[in-house]
Amino acid sequence: MVKTSLWQTILLLVLLLISVALCATASPALANPASGDEAAEGEGTEQESEGDEEEGKAEAPEPDITVYPSGVTVHAVNVHAHRFFTRLAEKTDLQLIVDDAIKDRKVTVHLADMSPEEVISYVVSAYGFSCKCVDGIHMISEGIPRKPSSYLLSDIKSIPTQYVQANNAKGLLPVFLQDHVKVNYGQNAVVLSAPTDVLEKFEEDIRQFDTPAAQIMLEILVVEFTDWYSAERNLAIRWHNAGRGAEWGTLDLAPADSALPARTMGELILRGVADLPTEFRVRLEALVASRQANVRAAPRIATVSGRYASFFVGTQRYLRQPVEVQEYMTQNFIDAGVRLVVRPWTGDGKEIICSITPEVSTLTALDPVTGLPDKITRTADTMVRVRNGQTIVIGGLREEEQRKIRTKVPVLGDIPIIGNLFRSSSELTIHTDLVIFITPRVILNEGQPLGDEDQELGERFLEDS
Repeated sequence: MVKTSLWQTILLLVLLLISVALCATASPALANPASGDEAAEGEGTEQESEGDEEEGKAEAPEPDITVYPSGVTVHAVNVHAHRFFTRLAEKTDLQLIVDDAIKDRKVTVHLADMSPEEVISYVVSAYGFSCKCVDGIHMISEGIPRKPSSYLLSDIKSIPTQYVQANNAKGLLPVFLQDHVKVNYGQNAVVLSAPTDVLEKFEEDIRQFDTPAAQIMLEILVVEFTDWYSAERNLAIRWHNAGRGAEWGTLDLAPADSALPARTMGELILRGVADLPTEFRVRLEALVASRQANVRAAPRIATVSGRYASFFVGTQRYLRQPVEVQEYMTQNFIDAGVRLVVRPWTGDGKEIICSITPEVSTLTALDPVTGLPDKITRTADTMVRVRNGQTIVIGGLREEEQRKIRTKVPVLGDIPIIGNLFRSSSELTIHTDLVIFITPRVILNEGQPLGDEDQELGERFLEDS
């Protein structure tokens, strides 16, 4: 009984092993019974995609090219550039090489009764390609070279600029071209590598904006008045106001008994735009003679339209201990006085826009701890539009100076005790206003004499005193 059970168990194990072996052999098919169908379906899909691709290629637009005795007529709408040029070469028996750099470009063209060379020339010019004929073989590539194949079909040209800085000239060119333009700072030139026709257009564009800018003469007069309000009346200045549209009205000075605008101690105030009378210099000399005015400076500064011009009159105090003015930069002096920075622009020469930054500064006594003086600075920043030859007047720093005057009789004033009878002292308070007159005028180009108006103004405004 026991033996029979043992044999039955062994038989069952053998049958079980055989079943497992059979299942392992058939598992790929059983695990994925639909794999065969899917494989077949995949093959069908691949075949269909290949068929669609071939169908897409077949449906790609073809150029219509017909050769007549009078010339070639071509019609193409959104045709790949490769296909267009190769079909044209086939129809006209041209020797042609097309670079892969233009494989993604498409052309639309309709031309009639032209030679094949003319068709290529027009298409190349219209789409910015480059073309070169070498030994009867036309080679076509991209316009701006980015690799050796297109570089070999291009030329390089350096164009110096005479009136515009080369870096600024680069910024004035079309945006797509700026990345391909190089600047030769040593020769003030711009350099480009491109086909010949592109270089010709490139040079023409530069010549159009490389023109001399207008030169502007800034005639500056710095005057210190002891009584500015009375000086205004004595100088007979007429103020202008552009508040009424495009008209320029005049605002005559108020009479002596009228209320005058209050002024803040030590502030820079832009008073306005004025016309200087013909007798301005004579009146100013009269004020100087009567000690109501003192001419601090009268420079003439010429600059190009859009460029800065600066002027400074004052004093410099040298320091024992250098001070840091900028990062990694020190100086051993400090200056104080009147500094003026002007940047004028003009277009037609009739009106001038001036960006003006005046600065008035004073120095105090040395600090006993640091040994450095305190610098009191007042600045302003404004932009004014004036007509050519008009004057901008900036009210300056109003100062109050107290002076002590001591007098004595020689010898007797030095006697002890009774010497006081022969000595006297008094205090005098002086109020001064610093006023800056700026007259911008457009001057003629170099080599041409100044006009009559310039000569007249120079005679009455800025002659050496």
